[in-house]
Amino acid sequence: MPTKDLTLDELQALVGTRHAVTDFEYPPNGLQPYYQWLMNTLHLLAESSLGALRVSASDASDTSIRIAPGRATVSGVVLDFAGQTSDLAAYNNDTAYIWLQDNAGSPQIGIGADASGWPAGAHLKLAEVTLASGQITQILDRRIEQVLSV
Repeated sequence: MPTKDLTLDELQALVGTRHAVTDFEYPPNGLQPYYQWLMNTLHLLAESSLGALRVSASDASDTSIRIAPGRATVSGVVLDFAGQTSDLAAYNNDTAYIWLQDNAGSPQIGIGADASGWPAGAHLKLAEVTLASGQITQILDRRIEQVLSV
C-alpha cells in the first residue's frame, strides 16, 4: 500500500520544522538557495542508518549486488562491516538469501539458495534477491524484520 500524499494544510504545518527521527528540514515554498537545502538533506540521508547494510543492484554485472557498509550486533558481537560486491550468477532463476553473520569476531556475508533457506545459526537477515534470465528482478529488504522482532 503506497504512502498517502499530504494535504496542502499538512504540508504547510511542516514548513520550517524538522523530522523528529531523521532531522530532515521541511523547507518553505520557494526556498533559495534550494540547492543548499537539497545537498544538506541528501547528506543527512547518506549519513543515516537507513542505508547501513542495504543490499542493492551493482553495476558490476546484471547479477551483482552491493552490500553497503554498516554496523550490527549478532549474538552479542558487534560487527563493523566494510561493504562488498557479490555476484549472484550461481542463483539465476532462483532466490538468493543474503545475511550477515559473525565469523570469529569478524563480519561475514552468507548467501544461500531459496531451497535451503536461512541458516540455523545466529545471523542478521539482509535481503532476498530474485534472479531470472540473468537479471536481478527483485530485492526484498529484510533488515527491518530484525529491528522489529521480539
